[in-house]
Amino acid sequence: MAKTCPWCLEPLPVRSDSPECPFCKRPVGKVGEPQALALRCQRVEAAQTDGFRRMLTWGVPIAAAIAVVMPVVHIGALAVVPLMTAVHLVIVRVVLVRDAQRLLRPVRRLLNRWLARFAFLWIGLPGYGAMTIPVVGVVLGAGTFALLTTVVHVSTIVSLQRERTGRELALWEKLVPAVLATLTVALLALVIGLAIVFGWSVMATVDWIQGQ
Repeated sequence: MAKTCPWCLEPLPVRSDSPECPFCKRPVGKVGEPQALALRCQRVEAAQTDGFRRMLTWGVPIAAAIAVVMPVVHIGALAVVPLMTAVHLVIVRVVLVRDAQRLLRPVRRLLNRWLARFAFLWIGLPGYGAMTIPVVGVVLGAGTFALLTTVVHVSTIVSLQRERTGRELALWEKLVPAVLATLTVALLALVIGLAIVFGWSVMATVDWIQGQ
């Protein structure tokens, strides 16, 4: 793969040992690459902060409007809640944090993505599910949108700042997603176990009734 200038992203000559980019005349190599990365991180951080404010500006009213009609859709809420959670996650990933994610190293990027997924699972589903409650659901729905967007924004900015300064993965960066993954697996196992027990109880009750 041809190497590119860390500043202007133009492809560098394969056999060139020049300490400067022939296009933008900025330093390359061990000196230029850290400087370029730091500058790019600062630009992405500023752009994401602006995007975060815009997303809250239009997202919170939309979430509140959806929450207003949620109590009247009844059984349809079972489809609206996971759909809204999934759409919100996709929008945050694609619109808000995509550029920052590209600047993270693979492991840190992976952990950050899973942290966002678990946040939407543990906060998004119950938070958006509460929108079925009249009046109170409007506040909870708008608050859930704001909280989830803030969690993903802040966690990504923190990861980007640590990446810019060259810090290794901290214990909490590894531990938080691991704990949430463990809790998720345990919850799924509990739900499956309860479903099995409930099904066995129903079958036993039917057999007992038929035997009378």
